[in-house]
Amino acid sequence: MTPITDKTIQPILYVSGAVTALAGALQFAAPTLFLTTIGMQVGEPAGLLFARHWGLLVACIGALLIYAAGRPQIRRPIVLAGAAEKAGIAVMLAMNWSEPALQGMRAAAAFDGVLAVIYLVYLLQRPVPAASPATAGP
Repeated sequence: MTPITDKTIQPILYVSGAVTALAGALQFAAPTLFLTTIGMQVGEPAGLLFARHWGLLVACIGALLIYAAGRPQIRRPIVLAGAAEKAGIAVMLAMNWSEPALQGMRAAAAFDGVLAVIYLVYLLQRPVPAASPATAGP
């Protein structure tokens, strides 16, 4: 397997972070429009609130991935959080693949699933830095 280097992951983080942040920001700003565009129906005010909140959280993950692209010293925990978010949504959608209301999310499931694998492969290929005495726990 070809290693995923810091040089390789940087543009991946910029692009995937931008796509993630944009999708989240759109869902936060216009949840009804965003969700109906992908074939979902929005009815309950509580569901709309949760959809908007989810959009905000996804936008934040995307922004953090962009931030981490240029900062290798803080990249590991941010990429791990991004992998968890992307793997989580991919698994949830895979488990509900035949649900008609979620068919508009299949492309997102594939996109996020591939990125989760790339992020995890990158993290597994990077050595965990040793804790310095100043950052070591009690």
